[in-house]
Amino acid sequence: MYNINMEIEKKYQNKEWLIKKYWDEKMSAYQIGKLCGTYGQIIQNWLIKYNISRRTIYENTNHCNLSQKAIEWINGELLGDGSLRFVSKQSAKFMYGSKHLEYIQYISDTLKSFGIEQSGKIRERIDKKYKSQSWQYESLSYSELLSIRKKWYPEGEKIVPKDIKLSPITCRQWHIGDGSLLHPKKSKPYIVLATNSFSILDIEWLRIQLINIGIKATSRKSTSGETIYISVYSIKDFLDYIGECPVECYKYKFNY
Repeated sequence: MYNINMEIEKKYQNKEWLIKKYWDEKMSAYQIGKLCGTYGQIIQNWLIKYNISRRTIYENTNHCNLSQKAIEWINGELLGDGSLRFVSKQSAKFMYGSKHLEYIQYISDTLKSFGIEQSGKIRERIDKKYKSQSWQYESLSYSELLSIRKKWYPEGEKIVPKDIKLSPITCRQWHIGDGSLLHPKKSKPYIVLATNSFSILDIEWLRIQLINIGIKATSRKSTSGETIYISVYSIKDFLDYIGECPVECYKYKFNY
């Protein structure tokens, strides 16, 4: 079923090991089964055989204590290509895809510093049709991520919550994910923030929030939809506001 290390295959038959995975590491029966190359129902049978008490719904859900910095960082990623997927009535998980493995590793490391663990391994995806390579990150599911998801996806479609703040870290992650610093030959550089996935009202709200923090911005139609343009006179102010790029692969977006 799975390509696994033979030393792991029958580990679930060891009571101490099974308790450690299920209670100490909070892994589900499905996750333990996947780790061992078997089915979640088999793991449940062994939990019953060893009379290992089952977790309640609350105990069975991962939890983390998200700081304000963590929430601002996640909001910035959600303004870009990040997404929160509904898992159950108790939890949601964070997902991200990028052509840069360095950035996906940065995503994983940063979320881990916030108390959000990665689910499985970073996955490589090859598109043979377009001859492209990308990397996919997926977190474990957390109750606290569900509360954020409800703000961003109240009816299933992503919107911009009107209670978020365009802090430096939020704008930095937004720019990394969906921003472009363009250098036309016959005019001065300018920044474009791709917002075509949001409604006109959401885009206008974001534009006004940028103006409120001292960044001159306009919205314009493009071939892919409505986008936000940061004035050539505010590029330096914007880049000073968001600070340095945390990864090498996207430093070109900060090179003014």
